Amino acid sequence: MPQITLEYTANIEQAVNFSSLFSSMHQILSELGGVRIQNCKSRAICRDRYLIGDGAEQHAFVHVNVLLVAGRSQEWIQRVGSALLEALEDAFAASKQSLDLQITVNFSDMIREHYFKYPAGTLTPLEDLK
Repeated sequence: MPQITLEYTANIEQAVNFSSLFSSMHQILSELGGVRIQNCKSRAICRDRYLIGDGAEQHAFVHVNVLLVAGRSQEWIQRVGSALLEALEDAFAASKQSLDLQITVNFSDMIREHYFKYPAGTLTPLEDLK
């Protein structure tokens, strides 16, 4: 944990190095958030069916959902969320110039008792999170 899902619209045509972006996001979660980096799992999904606002062709979005075991403080969420947003803005800088791009980050909580993982004992203890 965490599970990171990045969705983006198909009209974003710039080359994005997702491995590098995900590596940066994992570093942020590890260094600023106290998450074990080996627990970070990321994927990107291109959305070719979407509608934004009035449907104008230049509208685009990048949305990241970070699914975590519940228990982080609001301060933790603000610190890590701001850093993730900055990394996304840097990665999609060219698209910010050419499109009406919206970039968003959301954290979703998962109930620890409802999460099962192999190997057992590899979740970051909540008391270790800064």
